[in-house]
Amino acid sequence: MKLVKGISVLSAAILLAACGGSSSNDEDELSVPSTYTFDSKLIPGDSSVSHSGQATRQILINELKYVIGSDELQNAATKADALAMLNAVYAAGTTDANNNLSTNDLYMNGAAAATSIEGTSIKTTDAALKQDTFSTELVSGGKNLQAKIAGKDNLLTHKEAVGVTFAGTVGSDDEKGEGINAWPELLVQTWFDQIADLAVDGNSDTRYIRGDINLQQLVQKFVLGAVTYSQAAEDYLKADKGLLKQNTEADKAGKPYTSLEHQWDEGFGYFGAAHDYNLYTDAENKAQQDNDTNEDGKIDLYSEYSFGNSVNAAKRDNGSKDLTPTDFSKTAMDAFITGRAIIQANIGTNPVAGEGYHVELVAQAEIALNNWEKAIAATVVHYINDVIADMDKIGGENAAEFKVSDLQKHWAEMKGFALGLQFSPIALISLDQLKSVHADFGQMPVVIEADVAAYKAKLLNARATLATAYSFDENNVAGW
Repeated sequence: MKLVKGISVLSAAILLAACGGSSSNDEDELSVPSTYTFDSKLIPGDSSVSHSGQATRQILINELKYVIGSDELQNAATKADALAMLNAVYAAGTTDANNNLSTNDLYMNGAAAATSIEGTSIKTTDAALKQDTFSTELVSGGKNLQAKIAGKDNLLTHKEAVGVTFAGTVGSDDEKGEGINAWPELLVQTWFDQIADLAVDGNSDTRYIRGDINLQQLVQKFVLGAVTYSQAAEDYLKADKGLLKQNTEADKAGKPYTSLEHQWDEGFGYFGAAHDYNLYTDAENKAQQDNDTNEDGKIDLYSEYSFGNSVNAAKRDNGSKDLTPTDFSKTAMDAFITGRAIIQANIGTNPVAGEGYHVELVAQAEIALNNWEKAIAATVVHYINDVIADMDKIGGENAAEFKVSDLQKHWAEMKGFALGLQFSPIALISLDQLKSVHADFGQMPVVIEADVAAYKAKLLNARATLATAYSFDENNVAGW
């Protein structure tokens, strides 16, 4: 196997990425590029990187958030119509009855034409989206969110629903989408049912607000955990699953990558970082998710755009720069690039054959997933602080500044991200610690002045539990 002689794989990632990678072909030296760029060893001239399906699901997550807040949904004629609009994105996605690209334009104007991509925008002023519609020429067909939700495409590591109430089981706990494994899907559909009720209640002010909970934020943040994080941790980057795939021949006939290369790419695709993510500072990745790297006037959402979790990692690192600096974003990205370099350097040998490189690959996967998890947890801390700041304006001298919409939004983001922390078999936070956090959060924000002090105490306790679980610096915990 190809590793850097005399130093650890992680050290190799740091040293070689810092100088842009090595050009040596020495058998004992691993070449690690500075960006997620890998030429195919199976088809000369092609790229071996492919995560179009994962990028398409990232686009669908953004689109789902857009639809929940859209006038089209609010103007639905019936509850059934509203539910159909939501599931056109979530359950159908880019599939039709034959599992091909959907031309369902229901939530826009009812036309049988490719729907415009509305939920993903760019900031590059002299460029346009390359993928501007859900058409067969632009996005990956046969993709949806429902089929990849935790418990439906994989078996949940934790055989209980942490942070929500799940009554009873249906079927076997060892069958995907059945028994306790069904709760994430049932939860999403429960929220959809509530959103659909709000859409047709005749009150445009309620939209997606139920009992002081912002369901738009709750759904999006939960799906980021239950689809993207779960898929990476429980499938593609899992030691006894995705990381055991073959690395000797094409994944499928004519493909420029092996099965193991593709598994790793798919895990990376769910992290959501642009291929040149490491070339930008945390502040830059926070402020702008898109960069026209190849200067073709188009932003390719499959390579030049950073989604969801990768952006939040940069935000938390940027938020700690004047405190005790963290580096969740680059550490995760370095591990993704290094792991991919290990796979490519060993094409022709499977990870557990001979001397093998499975251990080294698992180590890089754990680095990536652990820092991804830390970034999610730090984001939960960030929203705990926001909720506390909102509640400080309830009553007293700052009462005029209080906006219930801010509290509704921040609480839902806090809760939604925290729910996602249970979807990893190698989580740093223990199940008891996570249960404690959710017990403190409860199921709804507090807006009554007499209850504020007691609830703030619970939030501070939850924040302390997260700080202990992840060894977060106290300055960061207070300042995020």
